[in-house]
Amino acid sequence: MSLLRTDLIMAVRCSGVRVSVIGSIVRYCDHKRKWRTQELCDLALPLPLPLPLRPAPCIFLLSTRAETPMPENWKKLILPAAALLVVLAAAGFWALNRSASGIPAFYVWKLFSGAAHGGAHAAVNGIDLYYETYGDREAPPVLVLHGGMGFIESMHYQISALSGSHFVVAPDSRGHGRSGDAEAPIAYEQMAADMLALMDELGIEKADIAGWSDGGIIGLIVAMEHPDRVRRLVTIGANYSLDGLSSMPPESAAELGEALAPARDFYINVAPDPSRWPVFAEKVLHMWRTSPNYAAADLGRIEAPVLVMAGEHDSIKREHTEAMAHAIPDATLDIVPGASHFLPLEMPERANASIRTFLGD
Repeated sequence: MSLLRTDLIMAVRCSGVRVSVIGSIVRYCDHKRKWRTQELCDLALPLPLPLPLRPAPCIFLLSTRAETPMPENWKKLILPAAALLVVLAAAGFWALNRSASGIPAFYVWKLFSGAAHGGAHAAVNGIDLYYETYGDREAPPVLVLHGGMGFIESMHYQISALSGSHFVVAPDSRGHGRSGDAEAPIAYEQMAADMLALMDELGIEKADIAGWSDGGIIGLIVAMEHPDRVRRLVTIGANYSLDGLSSMPPESAAELGEALAPARDFYINVAPDPSRWPVFAEKVLHMWRTSPNYAAADLGRIEAPVLVMAGEHDSIKREHTEAMAHAIPDATLDIVPGASHFLPLEMPERANASIRTFLGD
């Protein structure tokens, strides 16, 4: 007779259990009290249950907890049931990867990929800046920067795609997500200074940068003001002046109504002070209405090769994106047919293919 015991598995492998299920591997203690392993099949993940918990969303993997005597032929009984779980898990993961822009599946990937190192805070320029790192720490570094009112998870397709070849540093920008804020207005130049300070904190002299929307603007500023710190730059749906906007943002967050609901809900779940959402939203809207204010000549200071990406139906004017690519000395223009401003989430495979090729994966 063997004893079967399963436990609640959270984020890390449980220790001291008789049986644990990690991915497609079942570890169990046989009747001689020796550990054995059984590979069920090429399973991606066990069944996940996403729960949005503070201080950050987490994934719990549920199993029963019991000790029961098992007959010697337990494999014949257990493996068919396990095979069914494999099928259900694959279906569940497929559904998760296509819901909520794939973010629930990203949390599962973080648990089991081995690429995620977790999050930390860096004291930079008077705030606590939250960031996460992924991939081989000895690999070429790349900063992956989200857009306005966004958060690290907004770039999850790019993070997972680049983690196999790069050391990925993904921060929540000042005031966004889990990062702290100050009483001063939020400004692109300040956020660019934050990224440079984070690079200094991590001992990174020079890095690739891949930024979407506001993240792309931050990347442009770093490349303009500190050309020695940027190896290659990817901008997606970025503008260098207000002339690039197809329409001006509203003066008040209230005018956007439920359009801000996803950003608001995430902020309230993870921000250090969720009550600051109205202040934060107004700060970002003010920044959008008043900046950036660079000229095409300023872009000429960029020394790094730049991939200028945008969707065919981007909210940034196409002629503005083309002018940006023309003004940067070593730029490649990539307008993606059928895509909108949300290219990184709408067409991640297409976006990632261009990014990885450009960065030299």
